[in-house]
Amino acid sequence: MIFNFMTAAAVALVGAGCGGRQSYDLDGGDLVTVGERFVDQRACANCHQSENAADGTLSGQTTPRPNTTAYGGNLTPDHATGIGDWADIEIVRAMRYGFDPEGDALCPPMPHYDGIDPMQPAMTDLEASAIVAYLRSLPSVARQIPASTCPPIKPQPLPDLAMPPAPDLATPADGGAG
Repeated sequence: MIFNFMTAAAVALVGAGCGGRQSYDLDGGDLVTVGERFVDQRACANCHQSENAADGTLSGQTTPRPNTTAYGGNLTPDHATGIGDWADIEIVRAMRYGFDPEGDALCPPMPHYDGIDPMQPAMTDLEASAIVAYLRSLPSVARQIPASTCPPIKPQPLPDLAMPPAPDLATPADGGAG
């Protein structure tokens, strides 16, 4: 019996405790179809699909997410308005950890699939590769999405007004030159 890499990947996916997820036969190498199913399971279209189907699959939303000023971006491989210039690892980093290619945090409505949040199961390498393959297979759609405005990810702590400020040791206490 020949046990190839794709079969091993499918077995690993099934054995990874994926709950109610279906297993897929990857012997045919149909990573795009598997990626489409993962995109459906993760409900990516909720934020990245236009209400007008004629705009294209996962071409983004021009209406902000409820109670935010965050817009679901264009995930098509368009080089000007989508993710066409992103490296595969940059797409995976955005999905798993919430950072764009410049290292800026994506807005909080974007879930992180790093396995820390129990409500968002970790994204396996197979799932990430399949989703990237699917996104790369989409027709490129030049569709400008408004820039998102995110709340501060980690607000700066407020100064403790009960404590006097620390002295500036670089300046002598008498104000003169040292």
